[in-house]
Amino acid sequence: MTRFEFINQNILTPNGIKDQIKAGIISITVLRHFEIYSRFDYYRKAGNNVSTSIFNVSEDFGVIEGTVYKIKKSMESEL
Repeated sequence: MTRFEFINQNILTPNGIKDQIKAGIISITVLRHFEIYSRFDYYRKAGNNVSTSIFNVSEDFGVIEGTVYKIKKSMESEL
């Protein structure tokens, strides 16, 4: 299971990711990275290639492409 799949399954469950963020157990950057990767996933499913999707996400969120590549690698890593 990848990090993205785990967060996606547990984001709204009781004692899930959002509750853990509110309690200070998990950093808020996890939610931001989830949002960025979700947008990347949306562009990929829309038929764009990886580099175009990365560029579009970087424009949408105002971050550099290298940051999006790092987030992509992190979210696709196995837990």
